[in-house]
Amino acid sequence: MEKRLWLLLAIFAIFLIVSFVNLFFLPLTERTNWFISIPPRRGNILDIRGRKLAHDLPKYVAYLDVEFFKKQNGDIKALEKTLQNCGITKSTEEVVNYRFFKLTEGEDKVDVLKKIESELLPFVNIELVYTRKKIQDYATGVLLGTVIDGTGKGGIESFFNDQLRGKRKGFLELRYRGARLSPTLMNYSLPENGKDVWLSLDLDLQRRVYDIISKAVEEYSAEAGHVIVMESKTGRILSMVTTRNWNDLIGGYIEPGSTIKPLVYAIALETHSASPDFTVECEGSIKPVEQLPVVIRDIEKHGLVDFSMGIVKSCNVMSVKVGELIMEKIGVDGFYEWLQKVGFGEKTGIEMEGEIAGVLREAKKWSLIDPAEISIGQGIGVTPVQLISSLNIFANDGYWVKPTILKDSQVEKRRVFSKETTDVIRQAMAQVVKEGTGKLAQVKEVSIAGKTGTAQKAIGGEYRNIYHSLFVGFFPAEDPKYTILVHLDSPSGAFYGGEVAAPVFREIVEIFTKKEDGRIEAVEGLMPDLTGLPVRDALLVLESLGVKDVEIKGKGWKVSEQTPPPNHPFEGPVILFLSDQK
Repeated sequence: MEKRLWLLLAIFAIFLIVSFVNLFFLPLTERTNWFISIPPRRGNILDIRGRKLAHDLPKYVAYLDVEFFKKQNGDIKALEKTLQNCGITKSTEEVVNYRFFKLTEGEDKVDVLKKIESELLPFVNIELVYTRKKIQDYATGVLLGTVIDGTGKGGIESFFNDQLRGKRKGFLELRYRGARLSPTLMNYSLPENGKDVWLSLDLDLQRRVYDIISKAVEEYSAEAGHVIVMESKTGRILSMVTTRNWNDLIGGYIEPGSTIKPLVYAIALETHSASPDFTVECEGSIKPVEQLPVVIRDIEKHGLVDFSMGIVKSCNVMSVKVGELIMEKIGVDGFYEWLQKVGFGEKTGIEMEGEIAGVLREAKKWSLIDPAEISIGQGIGVTPVQLISSLNIFANDGYWVKPTILKDSQVEKRRVFSKETTDVIRQAMAQVVKEGTGKLAQVKEVSIAGKTGTAQKAIGGEYRNIYHSLFVGFFPAEDPKYTILVHLDSPSGAFYGGEVAAPVFREIVEIFTKKEDGRIEAVEGLMPDLTGLPVRDALLVLESLGVKDVEIKGKGWKVSEQTPPPNHPFEGPVILFLSDQK
């Protein structure tokens, strides 16, 4: 406790220096005790590796006590020179009309002091305040939100405001006896700072994903692009990117198009509305409601299509027929309730302010054509985080897993479909990538399951030839570890999800699976990734970076673990843990 106290005294030395000088200009009977306020710090927001995404930075603000300056007949020339040093254009005549006047501010208290003439110091108070700094790049700033007057607004800052905000100011009470420069500490209270929030986001992955989707947006002249990378089993989100300047990943909605089909087919199986043996003859179009002039078309005639092949070929005719079977079995209310069960029309509960529930009209408001249109992913609005969470059901043997942005969050899940139903759909989604509409998502030696989506956009109540291009998938297909959503809004030229979004998905998967060519990316000041290297090579890399303090632990010929982790600053000795395992 004593060390902490003296650390605080050191931090606030600037207050004390100025305060002591002030004492010589006041009668001792007027001021024998001096109180120094210590503001609380807001908690840090950290990524999964402990890197600061948002943090409080101390700032020192210098104020002139004008009334005191005038009372003591302060040096006008010193004031004039200080105003010039601080870049202030007001004249001394204007400044002396204030009660307190702000002279300058800065993150370094020494730099602040250098601008103030020594003759003026007795009349200047230095106040410590905190400014909030955050990483704006790679859409990270959009997710974080902002802080205004100490209160979080939007995103993570707002959701966790009670945890992050500083709770209580601290203070130091000092007593002066005579004209001594050394005060006596009479009382103190340490500030109660806010608590840190650890996110599941990986800043490195966020950067690489942002670069990939940004290039795709540019290539296809799209309005925007979105990617979410989620751990399939835990719901932890490792990357969450939008190219817009607001968080439409949770606060905006899209029509899911054909990505909804696996869910519709699963509902049909679970409610025994259809069986895996169900077949349809696809002539390329279907009129769902005889009395309405609405025709739903496919891009080609698929001929005889069985249940699974309806997903593989993304057959609209089959999907409409499956929707009809659901309606016959459980009715409009049942269909609506099942859409809610898979996560539509309800907030996911992800830990960010601004999430919306999407658009799912109540069953009593459905028109005759709604069941058919919803079966192909139109007439319904879902947020990207809703959509990935719903399709992630098939990566979890039928369980819906709550998405989370936190590093350490208890997994919340609920069963939606049986494992038997999930197996049928997951196998069909694997075939989508092997031989169906998602072939461009294939990655060598990696089994992938997924679904393409191409949804016409409704503008002014009418569908136009402008599209949402989507691919949602997970891998490895047999035991999924990661689920990824890719969405491009209004791409030009090519627009099918299998042509536009699937290749972006492939690039992101390759981040996790692509074997490097043996070259090590070394950045001065940051620890490179040395795992897997022979110890001799690892030492040569460290030598090239000027690192001399290295410890070797364990027995073996290659590096299995390292401290610090990759891309972290060098702090303390580098420790290489060795292993013989290949």
